[in-house]
Amino acid sequence: MKNYKTLMLGSVATSALLLGAAAITSPALAKNVEVGHKKGKFYLQTKDGKFSIIPSAQFQMLYTYQDNDNERTGHAKDSETSFSARRVRFGVGGRAGNKKLTYRMTMEVSTNSEAAVDGDGGMAIFDSYLQWKFSKALALRVGTWKQRFTESHSNSSGKLQFVDRARGMGNNGRMERDTGLGIRGKVAKMLNYELSIINGNTRKAPDANANHSYHAHLRVEPFGSFGSPYEGDIKNSKKLKVQVAGAAYFKDNVTFSTRGNQNTFISLAGKADIFGWTVGAGMKWRGFGLYGEFTEANLRDADTKGVSATKIARERLRAWNIEASYFLIPKKWAVAGRWEYHNNNTRSATGGGATVANGNAAGLVDETRFGIATSYYFRGHAHRITADWIQIQDADGGTNSAGNTVQAEDNRFRIQWQTRF
Repeated sequence: MKNYKTLMLGSVATSALLLGAAAITSPALAKNVEVGHKKGKFYLQTKDGKFSIIPSAQFQMLYTYQDNDNERTGHAKDSETSFSARRVRFGVGGRAGNKKLTYRMTMEVSTNSEAAVDGDGGMAIFDSYLQWKFSKALALRVGTWKQRFTESHSNSSGKLQFVDRARGMGNNGRMERDTGLGIRGKVAKMLNYELSIINGNTRKAPDANANHSYHAHLRVEPFGSFGSPYEGDIKNSKKLKVQVAGAAYFKDNVTFSTRGNQNTFISLAGKADIFGWTVGAGMKWRGFGLYGEFTEANLRDADTKGVSATKIARERLRAWNIEASYFLIPKKWAVAGRWEYHNNNTRSATGGGATVANGNAAGLVDETRFGIATSYYFRGHAHRITADWIQIQDADGGTNSAGNTVQAEDNRFRIQWQTRF
């Protein structure tokens, strides 16, 4: 699998280099091919615009220092420090013979990465799809991509105010990339929608049965394009911008999830039905940005027929997140604050079912986090440094010497240098 992925990426990169070299060295091709740089992106395209290759790359170099509360179960070290190269991604997109037909492929190749956590050995294809745009109101997409669910996860990892997304909204409660077919578009200049039929087992695993899963997203932006919800008002908007969003999905008889808390349930149930929904709203104006979200996911054993002693009790995840930011120097220097709370399972076992083990480590079910961040933008998101401090509070973190349950508090400081093009 690794050889296949490497060969695919290498083939795309080699093709782009050969075409670029041919366009420069061959007078005949030079008349029909254009090579340039626009809006921070290099491109290679035919003069008629029907074929194009637009490469992209992202690098995030991270330093982390974490001061652990020794009362938190499972933390043997009082402090930890580390360096990591993460979200090192390469991609290519463009047009494929028609201005209405576009393609996109993105690969992550770093070792300290989501790909490594997901078991791909630090290498994974994240996006690979084709899209035909009939009009602004309707486009058809087929392949693997990130279906828009929580705005926290839909927001590019390269356009965040903090080093990472909120844990509950952007990780445990998110909807992972999946493979299928979808339609999307914008109606009346303010209403954006997306509808998808997908496998349901995420991008990593094909569906093991004939059932499909379904996803829907709706987003209203009454005063023009809102941009990325969690990037703050980087454009220093002179007019008020507002966004209200909502989404839902139903996964039928799924057997796998890349989210640890969900997969723990699925591994015990065998197959699970998962229904999730989310709402969010935010605004941007003159350097000030504000966004808040809520999400809920209900997990139940897919075997609803008959009564069995092995039937797993239902779980329900809930998560809240709110972030605010302000650019002290327009488009250059910003500060931000965040509060979030998530609970992996708000329900207790009923009807003789077995209590499902928690997805997070050391008995962590509910967790509150708050933090502050600052970013300096040398060239927008293309080159920036972000530093943040997060306090992680677990109400049932451990037991003190007197045998009483106490709150555990970890403090984490991170600084990240990012470049992307």
